[in-house]
Amino acid sequence: MSAAHANRSIDASPHGLLRLYFRILLSAGAAVFLLHGIVGFITGFGDRYGPVLIGMDAILLLLGILGHELTAHAQTLKRKPPAGIMLTLVGIYLILCATETGGLASPFFMLVLVTCVFGALILSGVGATLLTAFVGAMHAGTAWLLPNGILHNGWEGMQSAVSAGRHMPLSEVTAIAMHSAFLFLGSWIAHRLSSDFRTKVVTLEDHATRDPLTQLPNRRGFMQKMRQEIARAERYAWPISMLMIDLDHFKMINDEHGHAFGDAVLGQAAQVLRDSVGPVDHLARVGGEEFAVAAVAADPQHGAELASRIVRRFRQHPWGDMKPNLRVTCSVGVAALNTSRSGASPDASLSRMLDEADRALYEVKESGRDNFALSASTEDLAAAMRTPSG
Repeated sequence: MSAAHANRSIDASPHGLLRLYFRILLSAGAAVFLLHGIVGFITGFGDRYGPVLIGMDAILLLLGILGHELTAHAQTLKRKPPAGIMLTLVGIYLILCATETGGLASPFFMLVLVTCVFGALILSGVGATLLTAFVGAMHAGTAWLLPNGILHNGWEGMQSAVSAGRHMPLSEVTAIAMHSAFLFLGSWIAHRLSSDFRTKVVTLEDHATRDPLTQLPNRRGFMQKMRQEIARAERYAWPISMLMIDLDHFKMINDEHGHAFGDAVLGQAAQVLRDSVGPVDHLARVGGEEFAVAAVAADPQHGAELASRIVRRFRQHPWGDMKPNLRVTCSVGVAALNTSRSGASPDASLSRMLDEADRALYEVKESGRDNFALSASTEDLAAAMRTPSG
């Protein structure tokens, strides 16, 4: 049941919405082509306009197929289709179809409106406004220049209509103005809904990846960022040091002073860590009283220096300002990314670093806390870097 629901869900990304638009266009083109074909078959295509109408439907159907296939194979082509250009070209053709099939009363105008609405959902505010303004201006211009259609009456009919300087009645001018207003209103509403939706998505993503107490990234956000950092580090062969930091005897603080006070201590600990790490390093709260720091472009020696600085600042922090005689210390385990190891995926490298840092942290806990230690492999890597080559 869940799999079926997932298959029916709509991809709300700009690319997914563009594909949905061409799917709608394809369905509409197939429907009108079939309908006009049936009517033309029954009437025998006696009217000269019949074949023209079938040809227009066929072109619309072809545009839907081409657009759908282009968006469906965008990943294979490794290039995103130009949504603004595609929507503009389809909008121009739909305006011509509307002019040919009744002008202001044409059912094709609904597809014109759909084009502007999807443009507002897919494009930026400026792009959507330009698309709607262009389509609206062309709609008004063709209604004035081609009141009876260019294909139906031919080039001479269009020339006579233009040279005659057709005077449009007030009712027709009002209808054109209302149609243009509908285009802008539909585009504006769609853009507002799209903006609100994207804002909510960003907010939800931030809540899912950020710890509300310390305002630091949580474990999920940290892992997402580190996969990207490790992939970049292994590509350019620069080091990363991973620090796992655990507050010592934090359970005793909660038990003696209450969880609200414990939360305040966590907030202060997060601030101490912010003041200790570099601007390009990644700091996160990955557990109850456990934090992680990924020091970018930091070899094992720099990782050890950072761990030492963190331990020292915890010792020097005025915890007594929060509660007399309060003392909060931390234990730190350090592991380094060995970029010389090839063939490992970012997930595998991240998992190995976390495991090694956890083992080093456990060693500090076992040896008395309030200190730091490097993992065994990190110690070996540091020793190798200190040894002169040759």
